Amino acid sequence: MNASVRQRLHAIDGTTTAFDELMSRHTTYKVGGPASAYVDVHTVEALQRVIAALNQVGLPYLVLGNGSNVLFSDAGFRGAVLHLSRGLDAVALQRQADGSHTLVAGAALSITRLLRYAKSEELAGLEFLGGVPGTVGGAVRMNAGTRLGELSESLVAAEVVLADGARTWLDASQLDLSYRHSSLPAGAVVTAARFRTTDATPQMWTRLDEVLAYRKATQPLTMPSCGSVFANPPGDAAGRLIEAAGLKGRRSGGAQVSEQHANWIVNTGGATATDVRRLIDLCVTTVRTRFAVDLRHEVRFLGDWADWGDA
Repeated sequence: MNASVRQRLHAIDGTTTAFDELMSRHTTYKVGGPASAYVDVHTVEALQRVIAALNQVGLPYLVLGNGSNVLFSDAGFRGAVLHLSRGLDAVALQRQADGSHTLVAGAALSITRLLRYAKSEELAGLEFLGGVPGTVGGAVRMNAGTRLGELSESLVAAEVVLADGARTWLDASQLDLSYRHSSLPAGAVVTAARFRTTDATPQMWTRLDEVLAYRKATQPLTMPSCGSVFANPPGDAAGRLIEAAGLKGRRSGGAQVSEQHANWIVNTGGATATDVRRLIDLCVTTVRTRFAVDLRHEVRFLGDWADWGDA
């Protein structure tokens, strides 16, 4: 990246920029090579200016939440990684007398903080996100959820900054939400989400606490990972198929198919992105051969994977 582009990014108010930043510092897998620029963005207006500047110089960009559902290549990313940060994590509640309430959350707000707020305000309609890592923006992008439900059940609309810098709200019906999928416009960045909520009962939150306790007992939450690697195929569970294929505990370098939950691949220490990717591809090919089922990975492969063949 030349000096003029660096100076241009540095000059944008409401941002903090680092160059040649290792993505292993910003992802839950703790792997990944350098990005040309890593830009912390604190306001929507700053995001619009950053996108405009990047478009003018032709530098590609992508958006990162808390890095919990991504795998950056060891080669890194020849572009800018935009990280929505403090200032884009506000939450506001509009209560209605009929018990139907609207909650607006910034895209940088973590799901953990969102649920903590909902519980403190005795709100129902978001509890199905319990145990989901990441941020509100990432949850919208992948229509996040658990076996209790998914984001599409309560999402009313999402605010986005489009690739041309325009800021607008899109109704949930415009996002083509399906299982772990949305169809946001190319280059669009989610900046906020509007949810439909109702009054909660104490029993509902007790049930959520039980679900979180079960997840804690059955998932390797203390080890670096991306969470669940694969979406569950219809009528089955990815973890069951991977375990039945004999891959539970399989290693590649410092990466391992978790011995606690086979749909998690963990960094046991010193893993590379290549180690993780090899295990992902091994799971795909082995399950396809053994059970004629094609696993679809939820984790996003980011950065330069140009020399990597498809599984």
